Amino acid sequence: MGLTGSGRKAAVLCLAVVLLGSLTLPAQAAPFPGTTVPAVTVPASPEIPSPEEIAAAKASESATADQVTRIDRLLADAAAAQEVSFAAAMQANNAYGDALVTLEIRRDTATLASAKAASAEAEQAKTRKQVGQLAGDLYRNGGLNPALSTFVSGKGDALQQAATLEAISASRSRAFEAAENAASAAMSLTAAAEDANRAADDAAKSAEDRKVDAERANAVRAKAVSEAKAQRTVLVDQLASLRNTTVALESARVDALDRQRAQDRLAAVTAAAASLAADQAAATQSSAAQKRPEAQAPAAPAPAAPAAPAAPAAPAPAAPAPVSPQPVTPPPAVPAPAPAPAPAASPGGSNQTAISAALAKVGSPYFYKYGGSGPLGFDCSGLVQNAFAAAGKYLPRTAAQQYAQAPVHVPLSQAQPGDLLVWGSAPDFYHVGIYLGGGRVVQALNPEDGITVTDLAWMAGMQLHPTVARY
Repeated sequence: MGLTGSGRKAAVLCLAVVLLGSLTLPAQAAPFPGTTVPAVTVPASPEIPSPEEIAAAKASESATADQVTRIDRLLADAAAAQEVSFAAAMQANNAYGDALVTLEIRRDTATLASAKAASAEAEQAKTRKQVGQLAGDLYRNGGLNPALSTFVSGKGDALQQAATLEAISASRSRAFEAAENAASAAMSLTAAAEDANRAADDAAKSAEDRKVDAERANAVRAKAVSEAKAQRTVLVDQLASLRNTTVALESARVDALDRQRAQDRLAAVTAAAASLAADQAAATQSSAAQKRPEAQAPAAPAPAAPAAPAAPAAPAPAAPAPVSPQPVTPPPAVPAPAPAPAPAASPGGSNQTAISAALAKVGSPYFYKYGGSGPLGFDCSGLVQNAFAAAGKYLPRTAAQQYAQAPVHVPLSQAQPGDLLVWGSAPDFYHVGIYLGGGRVVQALNPEDGITVTDLAWMAGMQLHPTVARY
């Protein structure tokens, strides 16, 4: 039912007021979920024996041996404390790097959302103008468009006039509908843009907090290293005095003990990985073996038939017996695909290209500002991503994602050059490096050491994961 006169005018003006009204502000955006970073504390300084204790210990052979054991233990504890501080610093650095990645994503989202909102507001302004013109036109003409005056005059064919009136009415309805849709879209997209910008602001605040955490953790690590060096100098000198040797000899002996402990830890992690892989392989083979007899179960009753009087029928069931999967058992060959990924990491392959790209950056700074993805410097996952990109392989940005999205995972005992080593616990790994073979890894270690090649054994006690990722 159509409106006429003042009723139509009132309806049009009301709709125009609604469409020309201001946008409602959206509700507050959800706060950015901050990354939890463990508190980092300075390791307690070991109680270094006093000169008097050293002099007294030299009075007897047993006392000397006890004091040497005590000092060796203090040195081992100091080394363990350094590992703790190194691991905590790497975790804090990674949390900061992840926060920067999140910040970049949210800023991009906010920029896109703002662009969409601006476009929607421009469209709304356009339709608002059209509605305003239509409302004014209807108001001035008592709700009747001047274009309709020809039809009101009674000139022309009545049916043609009626059709034209209907077309104009439909066009006017579409104008109102377009204006209403534009206003709704502008409101929705503006709210989304404001939410996206708040999320970006929250991400920036979180990144700043993670930066403070990382700087504090790196300071703790640097202090622990400095104190350990000073304590080691004193303790090694005491060892030389107790054992009547030289500082150089005792320093070499202490270094050898440290290396042995590191190798033992690496051997333990590697053995655990190999044992787990063996258990999984055994379980797979056992499961396959259980399925094979089930598949042959129908063949078992067939040989029983010869026991019946129909002795001639005995040879017939005998034929299926050889067909039994015993000689043709393909299931044991299932483990064969495991070695298949090996060629991908062979020298000269694409992973070798990634290794070369990473080694070319050795000596460059560790750099997590602006995301740590180069070219000024890299964080651990930024280096890995850049190195593999040089080989035509595009990896995710964070250490956890790089491990999770790898097509192949193998035990540490089967690691090959080009595999990714990770530290931490699944799924939140806090560090990643590229295995070089021979017990070495290239990595962006920390702001002090930068990009370097390190003995894997030295980092075995820092939550080295027993499974590696292969691309």
